[in-house]
Amino acid sequence: ENRVLILGTGWAGFNLAQKLKSNLPASSEVPEVRIVSPSNHFLFTPLLPSSAVGTLEFRCIQEPIRKVLGKNGNFVQAKALSLNADEKTLVCESTHDQEKFAIRYDKLVIAVGVKTNTFGIESIVEGNGIYFLKHLYHARNIRNNIIDSFEKASIPGTCEEERRRLLSFVVVGGGPTSCEFVAELYDFVTSDAKRLYPELVKFVKVSLVEAGPSLLGPFDSKLQEFTQKLFEGRDIEVMVGTSVQGVEDYEGENFRFPARRAKLSNGDLLPFGTMVWSAGLAPVRFTDTIDSLPKGKNGRIIVDSYLRVKGHEGSIWAMGDAAMSDSEPLPQLAQVARQQGLYLADVFNGKQQEDEKPFQFFNLGSMASVGSMKGVYDGSKVGAKGEEIDLPGMTGLVSYLMWRLAYWGRQTSIENKILIPLYWFKTYIFGRDISRF
Repeated sequence: ENRVLILGTGWAGFNLAQKLKSNLPASSEVPEVRIVSPSNHFLFTPLLPSSAVGTLEFRCIQEPIRKVLGKNGNFVQAKALSLNADEKTLVCESTHDQEKFAIRYDKLVIAVGVKTNTFGIESIVEGNGIYFLKHLYHARNIRNNIIDSFEKASIPGTCEEERRRLLSFVVVGGGPTSCEFVAELYDFVTSDAKRLYPELVKFVKVSLVEAGPSLLGPFDSKLQEFTQKLFEGRDIEVMVGTSVQGVEDYEGENFRFPARRAKLSNGDLLPFGTMVWSAGLAPVRFTDTIDSLPKGKNGRIIVDSYLRVKGHEGSIWAMGDAAMSDSEPLPQLAQVARQQGLYLADVFNGKQQEDEKPFQFFNLGSMASVGSMKGVYDGSKVGAKGEEIDLPGMTGLVSYLMWRLAYWGRQTSIENKILIPLYWFKTYIFGRDISRF
């Protein structure tokens, strides 16, 4: 009778579950918290590009969801398939044996997030050199392919043209994730690859392809220009106003490995050994197929200012990237999702009524690491709506240290607060691990 069912273990769902944790068993006063997700951990996404090249190890940027559950909590590893809002029932499918089962709820919170958007391009499919960068296994696959590419290029008899293709990295999308991955890749090449594969570094080429007019779209224009000039000064090929139209297989003379190349909107063909696609967001299958809930043109679930789904007030809430207020649309950012999770926890913990105080986003600004111990920080419009202040934008070492300190401080476990600085220190002193397993 007091069950809160949370879909998703991302920024919104994880922070809600953490704040609903209780040392008392579920009762009429203490909500029973049940979490359903195909992923049994929370991923600290801002540090995902670091793990893709070995700056950090995978396990130190995730938190097992069961570690934040109290006596009132339970976790089910499954995918949500369908919803019966009248009977307050959710049909799920186990990720282990694909068996279907139903779960009843008193209050449902949809925080399923989004997936990578391929914009309907049929040839953009994970595998064979193409990788997304949204989940932990994505970073692991990218890291292995980077190592494989260098090892293949170092095999005696591999021709020069194929070495150039194997060591060509194409990153699609100009947002913070893409730019931070390019920065991490640059650091890996100029420090670790230069030392471990000295004869191959001359063949490395990094291309950043963005369909929009600039990198770091949400940032101040001066920071956009700074980042683009910084990348171009590092011989990173930056192509703005250009999109990838598709990918095709091709054969090169004396090639020993299957080859692929990207077809660009300007007519160019861009051979690659690794393509990292981080170009947009799209609804996940559950959000896309639930027709009983109101949705906007972009497929996000429509909520009111209290995060309640329109037409289902008091029983269904939605937050994070999967939700959108019709009165005040917010960007799909981790800080938005986190604050929404904390807000809804106060409602379910009885600290405020569900319609007592509308959710208000407090903008903390935007930051990104751009490599070589440099960062950018955009402090324009910091604060709550109507009370914003403009802080000066920053670049260089200070903003890089701010980036590290902020994300270190956001870790929820003492374990990761210890491990992350240790791995940063290890990388700085001894370099990145290139073991392939």
